[in-house]
Formats: sequence, C-alpha cells, structure tokens
Amino acid sequence: MHKPLISIVINCFNSDEYLRIAINSAISQTYKNWEIIFWDNQSTDESANIVKSYEDERINYFYAPVHTPLGEARNLAIEKAKGEWVCILDCDDIWHKNKLQAAFDKLDLYKHKDEVSLLYSKTIYIDEDGEEFGRFHEHHSGKIHDLLLKRGDFVFISSAIFRKDVLDKVGKIDVNLHYAEDYDVILKVTKNYHALCVDKFHTFYRVHRNNLTNTKVYEYDVENFEFLNKYVKDNNLGFELKKAVFLENSKRMTASVFKLFWKKDFSNLFKIIKGYPQYLILSPYYILYFLTRKFLKTRD
Repeated sequence: MHKPLISIVINCFNSDEYLRIAINSAISQTYKNWEIIFWDNQSTDESANIVKSYEDERINYFYAPVHTPLGEARNLAIEKAKGEWVCILDCDDIWHKNKLQAAFDKLDLYKHKDEVSLLYSKTIYIDEDGEEFGRFHEHHSGKIHDLLLKRGDFVFISSAIFRKDVLDKVGKIDVNLHYAEDYDVILKVTKNYHALCVDKFHTFYRVHRNNLTNTKVYEYDVENFEFLNKYVKDNNLGFELKKAVFLENSKRMTASVFKLFWKKDFSNLFKIIKGYPQYLILSPYYILYFLTRKFLKTRD
C-alpha cells in the first residue's frame, strides 16, 4: 500500500494547557509517515518550550513573524506542508493512535480513490479533564456536500484529513471568516469530490470554557447564518437546499436563544431576535426536538 506523507498542522496561540496531550496523540500514531507543522502564532506561555522539548526531526516549528487571525495562520502553516494530505489537529483535541492508519486503509480499499478529497472519523466529546461525556454518531461517505447543507456540519475539523492539491485548489481557509471557516472549507473540498468516513471514534473533541461556541454565541451563530445564506446565493443552489439551509438556521436560532438566555446575555439575545425573526417561526418544533433528544439521552 502506498503510504503518503501526511502533514499534521497544529496552530497554537497560548494553548499550553492541553498541548502536550495533543502532540503525544500525533506522535503515537501507528501510521509513521507524517510531519508536524507547528505554527506558533506568537505565544507568550509555555507552548514553544513544550514543542521544542520533543527530539523528533519530523516536528517542524515555525514562529509567526506577526500575529494573525486563526484562518490566516492555518493557511500560512498549510503553505509549509510537504505532504500529499493535510490534517488539522487543534491544541486541545486528541487522536486515537490508529486514526491515520485506519483512514488510509479505508482509502486503499476504495474503488474511486482518485475522487476522494476528504477522510475523517467519528468524534467523542471530552471535558476539561479528558472524560468522555458524549458521542457524535452521524457520519456519511461518498458525495456528502448536499448532506452537509441539509444536516449541518457533521465533520469536526480535528477529524478531517484533506487532500492537499484539492485544498490548494479551493483556496484553503477563507480568511474573511472567523467562526464559520471550518464549515466553509469542508463544503468547498466536498463540492466536486467524495469523502470517506472511518466508522470508528478516533477523534476526541474537548469542550471547555474557552470554546468559541461557549464564549462567542452571538458572533458565532450570526456569522453562520450569513455564511450559509451567502453560500446558497453564490452557488445558485436549488429549492431543496435553500429549504434545508433555512431549517438548519432555524434550528441554530432556537439553540442560540436558549444559550443566550442561559448566559443572561439579554443584549445579544434581543439583537439576534431583531435581526433574524424569520428563523423563530419553527422554534416551537425545535424546542420539542431538543427536549426529546435530551429526554432520550437521559434515559440512555
């Protein structure tokens, strides 16, 4: 089996708390033909000392000449990558030791491997202490672009392995986005290509107090509303996908109202209701949907 070089991109800015755990999960991979592109976005904590403590020539450390937003920093790191495939490992996430090997075993058995632009695995939620508290089961293979619009983004960025020539072709990360850039790049690389999912929980996504979905609820959701609406227009999508985007935005709106109310962020709560009242039409349905899911999860 051909074992291509995999470039593991780790972007870091003052992320020393879980950094060693993340790097160890990359180094421990059973698949050995990899390099790490570590892009230090001018950290002032122990991040640089941690990465430099590893005596492994496959780890390439780069100190950013200027501090940039995450999307631009990711693109700068990707430009340093020499691999045929590129994956992004966030500093607080973890991989199972067989993640890379399982992905390329699956690719090797796929009949139309030249049409594949994305490999990924299923994801487990872990807390600040690394304890599992949930699993994200949804996964699809093949032509998943339309499903990503109908069902929302079900590919976690730390789970994704991109074919680099396709990633370069679609323009990498959109630096104009700050919260929806992961969704955008997943959509772009799957628009004309296939994706393969390994039906294993090989990615561990850490949920903690500094996650953007917890700290920037209003900004995160508004950008996603605007991004999806623009994506529909720019790509001249048909009625079914337009309807799917409206439903996805409605579901997000309901969740956002709950989050902002719970945080007592009434200023942004009123702003989002005033700005996007159309997405409240289906809120009674989605309230029932969320409560039913919570009830079923409690019973499990």
